[in-house]
Amino acid sequence: MSNVTNFTLTEEMVEQFYREGYFYAPGFITQETVDAINAENAEFANAKGDGQWKSKGITNIAKEQGEYPRTTEFLTEPDIVRIFERIVGDQVRLWMGMYAVVAPHGSGLEWHQDNQYTHILGHMFNGFIALDSITQENAGLWLAPGSHLKGRQPNLNAEGAHRRAADPENGMPCKPMLPGDAVFFHRETLHHSKQNHTDKPRRAYAFQVASAICRYAQTGKLLEDRELLSGYRK
Repeated sequence: MSNVTNFTLTEEMVEQFYREGYFYAPGFITQETVDAINAENAEFANAKGDGQWKSKGITNIAKEQGEYPRTTEFLTEPDIVRIFERIVGDQVRLWMGMYAVVAPHGSGLEWHQDNQYTHILGHMFNGFIALDSITQENAGLWLAPGSHLKGRQPNLNAEGAHRRAADPENGMPCKPMLPGDAVFFHRETLHHSKQNHTDKPRRAYAFQVASAICRYAQTGKLLEDRELLSGYRK
């Protein structure tokens, strides 16, 4: 069973990723895969929280595949891994997979870069897959084209809070997304989401993938504590 549709990664998309910090991938995974991922995370999505953004992450596929078989299956799908490898030009490691929910009438996160959290050196990207129809009505994603070229930005929030960068002048809303559509963006591309104005949770799957030769900035060590996706499934 394949999780990817007939989506084709083009060289123009890869070039846009490096030039502008993002590209769209319409119909990246199938509706059946969307439904399966939502089913595996339904209890978390519907659980009452503080009314804001929340997420449930995985970093170890071997440990998580029993509880989340379809979620981990799509992340290790050979056709999908080959797309990841083309983007970075190397074998890839999973940094994190994350089921992300903005509660009904809740708020998303402020402008930030994911590299403001753990500082990593090397080619790395985020994937954001819509698991619902997503527009600005229900906390759609915003991006700042070219912001990845300015490097890692200082965190303006206190330690312990979510990271925050200065608001960019060129922030733009992403296109409306159907379930299964994705947008890929550089780990240093500024992004955020606003308010969910609906009575339903906004569900998405976000993941971060690193080149196999990425290193921790503080230690210089390779990310060998993260699993290689290349060849995970033969």
